[in-house]
Amino acid sequence: MKFQQLSTLIALVEAGSIRGAARALNLTQPALTARVAELEREVGASLVNRSAHGTTLTPIGRALLVHAKIIDNQIRRAEDEIAQLSGRGVASVSIGASPLAAVEILAPLLLPLARYDANAHLRVIEGQFQEMSMALREGALDLVIAPIPLGKPANKTFHFEELVAYPMHVVGRAGHPLERCKRLAGLQSAKWVVGAATHNKRSTLEELYIQHGMPAPTIAVHADAITLVLASVTSSDLLALLPPPLYTGWPDRIRPLPIEDAIRPLRLGLITLAGTPLTPIAERFVALVRQRSALLAKSLAARRRR
Repeated sequence: MKFQQLSTLIALVEAGSIRGAARALNLTQPALTARVAELEREVGASLVNRSAHGTTLTPIGRALLVHAKIIDNQIRRAEDEIAQLSGRGVASVSIGASPLAAVEILAPLLLPLARYDANAHLRVIEGQFQEMSMALREGALDLVIAPIPLGKPANKTFHFEELVAYPMHVVGRAGHPLERCKRLAGLQSAKWVVGAATHNKRSTLEELYIQHGMPAPTIAVHADAITLVLASVTSSDLLALLPPPLYTGWPDRIRPLPIEDAIRPLRLGLITLAGTPLTPIAERFVALVRQRSALLAKSLAARRRR
């Protein structure tokens, strides 16, 4: 198999048609069709279903696409690393980050990264590890900073490094009817807004209820964006489970409930692809991440001792 053949397969899927892929690769349609046919001969199986509605992949085509994306991204990473080491081109790093990581770690590191390399380009995708694991596996992301899944996935694909643990609080609007509640059991009538799933397609809130052996909570709103979570809490009687950095900017509108039951902390971690070296700029950024995380951990520990 040739790299250009694999690139053709990727372009075909992204464009959804022979015509669109040919245009994207600056090829004629017969030339692109010939590349696909060559790849099918190499593989010894049909890869593409063609119809009047466009093109789709066969099961074998979908399996090959996963490897094609990995190879494509690894070549891009190799080109980036060579360019960085030789002083040519712009150093770039692609990062997946949860909302908490974006606020607490990434944003404060923009200036230190610029001091290291004024031309460095940072590409950030916001989400949870559950959502970004495939992009990390395929090499589209250099690293992810997000809550570490409970128990960690039982495989050797990813490397997990805990950075800092944050306390989690039940929060509601100022004047919430349950604002004096001290036990989770007293929140059985409450309705909740939750963010993206963090483990086994469950939210952190659902994991908390399982931890305490309680019936499933009533989730009224699933919101991928933290801004919607916060807005929902301030404008309704919905409750949320959040770490302090995500709600302390709303002191007059969002307040933690005095819950005394143990709530498992959120463990923010650095997640990379096992056995895959980082580019020089990504290595430098990881060093900054570790320094920033150490300061945050020290600050949180000091607050707990007060």
